[in-house]
Amino acid sequence: MPLSIPLPAGAKIIINGAVIENSGSANISLTVHNKANILRDKDVLTQPEANTPAKEIYHAIQNAYLFESNRGEWETISAALMERFAVAWPSAAPIIAHLRELMAEDKLYNALRASRRLIALEAGEPIEAVAHPGEIYTEHKAPRVDRNKEIGRIKGKIAELERRIAAIDEH
Repeated sequence: MPLSIPLPAGAKIIINGAVIENSGSANISLTVHNKANILRDKDVLTQPEANTPAKEIYHAIQNAYLFESNRGEWETISAALMERFAVAWPSAAPIIAHLRELMAEDKLYNALRASRRLIALEAGEPIEAVAHPGEIYTEHKAPRVDRNKEIGRIKGKIAELERRIAAIDEH
């Protein structure tokens, strides 16, 4: 099944290790008719940007995915990095197990997307907010809260606290 990829003016995409850029001034659409390893520029993490242990894992999996000729080397590097991360972050064990499973099944793109959860965990962000394909990894997810309702609830609590403080100040 062909994959249609919109490519805005100036945007880059990597297909099987080749960097392709829309150097024109108009948006274009590329159609890929066979299996290819594809990564948009917004998902690429450069070596200098891989400045944390979780980002190093992402970078290693990314390179295993994009560069077939060095795939084994990058898979070995990512395995070693995941082992170190698991020791430093025991709570990451289910995510790392999922990454290993995806990589063993030759689902490197899914592993790459799933590794974003390690970056979120490392940054103290909720991993539930990081979506990825290949949902083998399951966890209890808190119900989604409407952002505007939550802001309204918090503002209400602040107003109530301000009223209480004002009442205390009057006495």
